[in-house]
Amino acid sequence: MANAADELTLLERVFLRIGSAESDEQLQSAISKFLPPVLLKLSSQQDGVRKKVMELLVHINKRIKSRPLVQLPVEALLLQYQDPAASSFVTNFTIIYIKLGYPRLPVAKQAELVPCVLNALEGKPQSHQDSLLLILMPVLGHVTVPPDPEKRSVLFGLNERPHIFKLLADFMLDMLLLPYGATTHQDQLLDQAQSSQQEGTSNNSASTFPVPPGMSEYSFKRVSAGNPLTSEELEQTKLGVVKFLASGVMSDSDILCHLVVAAADTRFSVANAADMELKKIVGLLDWGNVSLTAPLYSLFLGTQLLTTKSRLSTIKAEHHRSPASTRIRLKILPYLCRSRGPALIFPACIQVFFDSLYGTNTNPRLKNMALQFSMLIILGANVQRLTPVAGVLLSGLLKLIADDDNALKTLAYSATGKLGSRVPHLVNKDLALLQTFFEALLQEEQDIRMSVREALLSMVEAFRVGLDEDDKQFSGVKASGNSSGTMMGSQRQIMMQALLANQVESSEPMARFVAVRYAASVFPLNHAPSRYLLLLASGDSKDEVFTEALKALYGVNHRNEEPERSGTSEKSGNAENQEQQQKQKSSLTSNGNIQLMLPQFCDMARYLAERATVRMQSAATRHVVGNHTLPFSPPTFVEMLTYLRLCLARSADVPLKKREVIQHPSQFTPLISRYLRHLRLTQAGCETLDQYLSLIHQLLTASPSIVPLACLLEILGSVPDLLAEKFTDKLSWFKGLLFSAKEEIRETSALLYGIIIAHGLRDSAYEEAVQDLIGSVKSKNPLEAQHGCLLATAHALERKICVMKKDNLLVDLSSCAVYKGGVEAIVCQLNHQHSMLVLAACIAIGELAHCTALPLPSGPSLVSAEDRSMTMSKLDLVKKLFAVMNNTKLSTKVKEHAAKAAGFLCVGEEFPHSRDIIQGFLDMAKETRDVEVHFTAGEALVCCVQGVMSPFARDVWTTLESEYEPQGLDGILAARNKDLQWLLDELLNKFAPDPHPNSKQATGIWLLALLKHCPKREPVKQRLDAMQTTFMDLLSENSDIVQDVASKGLGLVYDCGDEESRSRLVTQLLDQLTSGRRSVTQVTGDTKLFEEGALGKSPTGGNLSTYKELCSLASDLNKPDLIYKFMQLANHNAIWNSKKGAAFGFSTIASLAGEQLSQYLPVVIPRLYRYQFDPTPKIQNSMTSIWHAIVPETQKTIDLYHKEILADLLANLTAPQWRVRLSCCLALADFLRGGGSRSMSDCVDSLPLLWTQLLRVMDDVHEGTRHAAENTTKVLSKLCVRCCDVSNGKAGEEMVRTILPVLLNSGICNTVSEVRAISLQTISQLVGSAGNLLKPHLPLLIPALLEATGELESRGLSQLSVQFGAERQTQEVIDSVRASVAKSHYTTETVAKCLQYVDASILGDLIPKVLELMKSSVGLGTRVACVHLIVLLSYHLKHELQPYTGKLLAALLNGLTDRNAAVRKNYAVTIGHLVSTAKDSSLEKLFAKIQTWYFEKEDESVRSACAYTLQAIGQHNQDVLKEHSSVVIPLVFFAMHANKIPDGSSVSVWEDVWHEATPGTESGIRQHAAEICELLKVALESPSWTMKAQAANAVGTVATKIGQTMSAERRNSLIDILVTGLNGRTWNGKENLLKALATICSSCKSELKQEEFRPVVDTIVDAMLKECRKEQLAYKQHALKALGDTLSALDIDRFDQVYSIVEDTLAKGSGTEESDDERNSEGNSKRQAILTQLTETVYDTLGKAWPSNHLTQVRYREQVLEQCVSCLANSTRPVQVAVVAALGCYVDRLTLLNSSMILEDADGEALRRILAKVYQALEFALGVLKHTRLRKEALNVLYLLGKKLRALNQADELRGLSATFGPLLEECVKDNAPEIKSRVVDIKNLLKS
Repeated sequence: MANAADELTLLERVFLRIGSAESDEQLQSAISKFLPPVLLKLSSQQDGVRKKVMELLVHINKRIKSRPLVQLPVEALLLQYQDPAASSFVTNFTIIYIKLGYPRLPVAKQAELVPCVLNALEGKPQSHQDSLLLILMPVLGHVTVPPDPEKRSVLFGLNERPHIFKLLADFMLDMLLLPYGATTHQDQLLDQAQSSQQEGTSNNSASTFPVPPGMSEYSFKRVSAGNPLTSEELEQTKLGVVKFLASGVMSDSDILCHLVVAAADTRFSVANAADMELKKIVGLLDWGNVSLTAPLYSLFLGTQLLTTKSRLSTIKAEHHRSPASTRIRLKILPYLCRSRGPALIFPACIQVFFDSLYGTNTNPRLKNMALQFSMLIILGANVQRLTPVAGVLLSGLLKLIADDDNALKTLAYSATGKLGSRVPHLVNKDLALLQTFFEALLQEEQDIRMSVREALLSMVEAFRVGLDEDDKQFSGVKASGNSSGTMMGSQRQIMMQALLANQVESSEPMARFVAVRYAASVFPLNHAPSRYLLLLASGDSKDEVFTEALKALYGVNHRNEEPERSGTSEKSGNAENQEQQQKQKSSLTSNGNIQLMLPQFCDMARYLAERATVRMQSAATRHVVGNHTLPFSPPTFVEMLTYLRLCLARSADVPLKKREVIQHPSQFTPLISRYLRHLRLTQAGCETLDQYLSLIHQLLTASPSIVPLACLLEILGSVPDLLAEKFTDKLSWFKGLLFSAKEEIRETSALLYGIIIAHGLRDSAYEEAVQDLIGSVKSKNPLEAQHGCLLATAHALERKICVMKKDNLLVDLSSCAVYKGGVEAIVCQLNHQHSMLVLAACIAIGELAHCTALPLPSGPSLVSAEDRSMTMSKLDLVKKLFAVMNNTKLSTKVKEHAAKAAGFLCVGEEFPHSRDIIQGFLDMAKETRDVEVHFTAGEALVCCVQGVMSPFARDVWTTLESEYEPQGLDGILAARNKDLQWLLDELLNKFAPDPHPNSKQATGIWLLALLKHCPKREPVKQRLDAMQTTFMDLLSENSDIVQDVASKGLGLVYDCGDEESRSRLVTQLLDQLTSGRRSVTQVTGDTKLFEEGALGKSPTGGNLSTYKELCSLASDLNKPDLIYKFMQLANHNAIWNSKKGAAFGFSTIASLAGEQLSQYLPVVIPRLYRYQFDPTPKIQNSMTSIWHAIVPETQKTIDLYHKEILADLLANLTAPQWRVRLSCCLALADFLRGGGSRSMSDCVDSLPLLWTQLLRVMDDVHEGTRHAAENTTKVLSKLCVRCCDVSNGKAGEEMVRTILPVLLNSGICNTVSEVRAISLQTISQLVGSAGNLLKPHLPLLIPALLEATGELESRGLSQLSVQFGAERQTQEVIDSVRASVAKSHYTTETVAKCLQYVDASILGDLIPKVLELMKSSVGLGTRVACVHLIVLLSYHLKHELQPYTGKLLAALLNGLTDRNAAVRKNYAVTIGHLVSTAKDSSLEKLFAKIQTWYFEKEDESVRSACAYTLQAIGQHNQDVLKEHSSVVIPLVFFAMHANKIPDGSSVSVWEDVWHEATPGTESGIRQHAAEICELLKVALESPSWTMKAQAANAVGTVATKIGQTMSAERRNSLIDILVTGLNGRTWNGKENLLKALATICSSCKSELKQEEFRPVVDTIVDAMLKECRKEQLAYKQHALKALGDTLSALDIDRFDQVYSIVEDTLAKGSGTEESDDERNSEGNSKRQAILTQLTETVYDTLGKAWPSNHLTQVRYREQVLEQCVSCLANSTRPVQVAVVAALGCYVDRLTLLNSSMILEDADGEALRRILAKVYQALEFALGVLKHTRLRKEALNVLYLLGKKLRALNQADELRGLSATFGPLLEECVKDNAPEIKSRVVDIKNLLKS
């Protein structure tokens, strides 16, 4: 009990202490001391103690409730609250006082206690936690978060307490979700509920409130209950939460959901702040992390995300969250669309999709985004996860498509297509969806059709998969003979074919295109029905449709060849010639080795025939061409026949790589012939062939063209014995085609006609037909007819001879009249003047000669000149053919066929003149440069040396070249070997050494032909060494074709040689490749060193190409030594070409001699690697082929020879030849990018040299080399930046240390703009990647970048600045632009990036260099960049910069005197930033220096710099300005009173500084009156007149603003200085002293009128009177005005002196006018103007100086009045106004009108005189109609006069006044000026009364 009593006693004492507290401070002290222990007493076991505590707490509550400023001991309460030993009773009461006291604390203290409050949450009840979190929310924005992550973690400790972390995060999210107005609304509802309970009524509506979207009932209550936040307070709370989230306390992934909600806030400030943070973190988040997106799904869907009832039942109803609002969903969905992989949570993403489309909280924009999200689900989700929900997705998308919202349809179609491609079985179950989409292509609007098309194209693969499965399923029921898969058993496939057939001829081009794509992709390549659909589309009118169809039929290179447009006879019978021609047309050989896959010919032909029959039955599908009806359009029909020809060739095992149609006869014709014969063995084959012929016949009769003719030729020529008789009845029609205007039709028809009559007619009919043809040739038919009949004759004879040879019926044809007549007719045409018939004759001779001997005499012709009927001999024919070949007027084509004909003469028989033919070809070697002619001549030479052994002697229609075996060769071979031996000797010994380029070319080509076709002949084997040497020499020729031929020749020699010769060949080639050696060639006068036109013209006009011409040119120029330079250049060409030629040979044999090359690889590999990048494509390709031949694994080889390759590239990077430099640059780029497993760190020692060399080559004289070097440098830059990454540790540090000096020394200051740009770009990227690794180099890097800023400045701008140097304002604008450019330059931006790594240790080395740059640099850019750096340092390193601030301020102060305005401004702004780090002593020196400069340097540029400096200090560090206001404000006040200059005055800047630094002009002057006056005294005492005048202006302002409150001592001191300043001569601005004195007198008149200040006033007046006597008129005018103002203000009578001063002026003003001559004088005009102004001032002064003294008035009243009235009429209007105004003052102070004045008779008389004069003046003034001011002054005088007279009761005078001015007043009423009208009304009212 004793303890209880003691406790009660203590409580009583506490009660007494608290109750006796009178002030808030006493109460706060008592509560702070006793509240925590009192709360502890609640745990007492004694009821009395607990009751006493409760009484005390009730008292405390009452006391503090009305005292909001009383603080509670929150910290102690928090400690007590966390005590685990405290009872729940104590804890519950403690939190009440924590909640009560925490908001009372200052905001800074609340922020400081936030970690303590968070610590207190651990282990507390949910309600307590909610209460504490609620009081924290408004304070979060004020929490100071340390920048160090470790300190942040320690401060809050959230990472160690995930439960607290989640509590805080959830509560902040609920606070951000809380809508504005919800808390106040909730309070209103609670008040209504309480009032209802008190009244005893129930109010259910008041007890419930709709839960906001995204929140649960519980979360809404905990953030709104007891939270009376207004909307503005809630906005600030949310802003604070966003700021706290952005401070780094939580990870980016944890705050994403919060920021998204905040970004959707309805208040702009919150949304904008959150958006800014989201932009910062969104790129750093892992969007594949489930934990990142799961909260977004939960927020989007609410608790409905939990789909199972069991899981829902575990959550209380009050915790069920509603889905987010539409506004928040619109923010969430774009971030969900970033999800990848696992972050696409199923089935939540499907719920999001459907809820956005069909839920309640949605809108069109959300639906659109949901469809975009569906695309992400479809394309980004795993197929296994997507498949189960794909059907649901599809149903949702199809439902959207069924709606009428076009905006959504587009996306829905696209999504459906993508879904079908990902889940094929979803759409390929049937064709209903496909049918629907095809219909949509016709029905939808145009902008939607494109989406439908894309959807259909996306689903192509799905249907291909579906049909492939059907194909497997029904493969067992296919017809056994149908190996190509033409007809598939699946019903769905048949339906697909029908659907596509319908669409491929649709009216909608998109439907046709899609159908083509489906037909091409869904079915196999050998599927006949689908190929038929593609063929239909190949004739489409739309380019994209037929292009797609052709691509599907033939592959991407379908346009490489158009065979139907080329002649047939040109390529007939010579496979090797075709190969050579294909080689020269490289575009035709670019395709790969993939063979075309085509349907079987029988299947395709049957199907096309069936479809043609069906189409002919319908008028809608058939086409009418003239009188004929076709099943297809002609273009489509042509393509179908072409395709059938390809199918036929493929079925006959002819290799086809592309759409290449065989021209018959060819090397593959026998294969087709055998296939067709095999086809004719079966009934089905015969039917198919007949159907094919029927199709050909249909098109040929309706539209004769080359394609159906070629088809018919292929069939008929292959099996003429089986089909020729069927066409004998069409001979007349075929003969008509021989007269066609198209050459290709005539050629093909001639061959057809010859085959038909040779195989289909009997001998007599055949001879008759041939004779008819011969007659047509000899007759005078048109040229076309002769041409066709000539060819037909040759073909008819040739085919008949082949038939006879086959049947062994061949007899001596020399006695055959038909044959002989035909040959004579043909040979005669060689003399024809038209080349077309000459060409036909050559072709015909060749056709006949290769199969048998011509019926011509062997020897020379013995025919006399008179007898022309006899035919020529074989020798004459040879000569004639060579004459044709040597005829320059004929085309190459004619020459080629003439050469062929000459060669074929030796094939049909053992020709007696074969040596003559060979000699003829040798003789023409030099005469032609045409490569094609040389190739053809080579083939002809082969025919000559082979004779009847030649493969050309076979029947090319039936026999393959490999199958030809000539009989009876024993006697022939010896003769042929002799010719071959002789030919080889001629070529090797005579023609090969000949330097003539044509001879070289012919030799190489002909040797190659002989070596290829006669490799096993003895003469060839014996001369392999000589041929090898010749080919080696030819490798060095300039001609690419010669080198190519030589390389192929070496390969053939290598194949034919033995081991010894092969080894020797390899050695020679390597020697030539590595050293560039070549054999010495004879230099003669005809030796060509350069190609034609390579060196320009000689003085005689010829091309410089030979040695002789170069010598001649050197002699003509009188510089014989030039020949050495020419020879050196020629030697370079030889070296280069030797390497190039070596490449040809090397590439040919390298693959065969790889083992022998291994010992040379260390030497070869580096050079060979470089040669792969030679700028000449041919060399590049050849070297690449060598590389692949000897290097099986490129990366391993590069790794092995890494150093050697790099060394070689570095050594040759600056080689003399541009080709070498260019190839090195290209090779380096490839080498650096793909350096195998090596990294840049392996070659770090070579990097400085590499950078230096590359930067040097970037300034190369050769443009291509410059570009290559630039690209290579960019590659090197990227790799170096990557290697310098901070994560690479010491390797990165070493890399930075290696490359940075090169970039700084050779790069950024280089004269070449591209070098500077790439160097700076590299450095900028290094700063971003290297991080702290750059720290040691910053003292060198930053100054270098600053210096580069000036050097990289735009020359245009700097030149423009100099150009406008005379126009100061323009130059300043330009320089300002230059400064802005320098600040935003990428060098300056790079410097800004570097600052994050600068610390105090760096500043010690950096600042001196920056100061040196500022002093020594002359470039504006560098200086601006330097001061910009200082500004940045003052922000980021404020404390670290303080030791250097003094030196920096000194340098910046010196810059304020720079002649460039932009520099001065930027230095001033920098000082404004830097003063925040300056010491007080430095600041005092700074402001003292500025003040000294202002007073000592009367230079406007310096003064403006001072103004800008103070303005910058005021803007950026206003507290500094305020601390030194006693120095700054007086200077600013004084400076702002300088005279304003129209251009460039700084007064406006000083005024801005004044307004920013003071609350107002008057208060600012009053606060600093003492300092201002002291400064003004100094300025007034200055010897400078300008300073005195400026000070006088300032004095006037001081007097005007605070004159009445100014102390007498200060006022008198200023007056003394001003009066003293008036002494002496007149100077510009001296009038300001007078104005200042007048202003003081006016502002302080009440004090100065006192008797004690009479001496001061007299001094002022005397000084002014003295100044009024000065002779300078303008100054005198100012003095008189000041005097008048002073006398009027102080009411002083000095009229005697004033009148004496102005008397002369009055006399002049009233005197006679000047003469015209005087007035016209310019000087007199100016003087007259000044006199007029002076007169105006004089009268104004007279009025103001008119005294109130009666005695003075008596002396002057009539005199002055007379003077005024007399000058009124003759004066200018301004003077008149001044006179009338003076009369106003005169009347106002006239003692005769004073009511206290007793008038005597004399006075009355004087008054009448005066009034009369005044009336006179007023009448005059009121009579001036067009001068409002004059009338106004006159009416004022009249009104004043009337008032005076009324006061005197002068009724008579008033009546006289009324009578006098009544009419004038009526006139004045008409005036438009309102002031005139109002004054007239006043006067009338006065006169009436």
